Amino acid sequence: MALLWKRSLLAVLAGLLVLGAALAQTKAAGYAAAEQAVTKLEQEWFTLQLAHDWGKLTSMISDDFILTESDGKLGNRDSMLAGYKQEAGMTLGIKMNFLVSHAVAANAVVATGLDDITLKEKDGRITHRYERFTDTWIHRDGRWQCVAEQLTLSHP
Repeated sequence: MALLWKRSLLAVLAGLLVLGAALAQTKAAGYAAAEQAVTKLEQEWFTLQLAHDWGKLTSMISDDFILTESDGKLGNRDSMLAGYKQEAGMTLGIKMNFLVSHAVAANAVVATGLDDITLKEKDGRITHRYERFTDTWIHRDGRWQCVAEQLTLSHP
């Protein structure tokens, strides 16, 4: 009887290990899919900004978005888009030099990176502004939305 009990216990433990491994793979796949989705959206952000497609860009950013600027000022979606629009005529290009998307849950991703923004100044000089950023993305209402961004002026 003790041998049957031990075999049953071993079978249950083996089953739990298999189930745990399957759940871990499912979790990892969900995290990877979230990271890929946000990476694509981060790259699309610049395309929309350069195309002045404010409507599509607005749809990626949540209504309750919070921006922490490099000077410590706080902003929101509207103030950020106003800044983009004000700078639109000067912006020649935006390039992402570095990007890492890290899922902390299947519905939450933190993306960090370094942008190189090429500007044409009023006197005709070409300058570069480098910004390190941390964006927080949440999957809600059936879509990924950026809910927070922190910017820091940087060097290449």
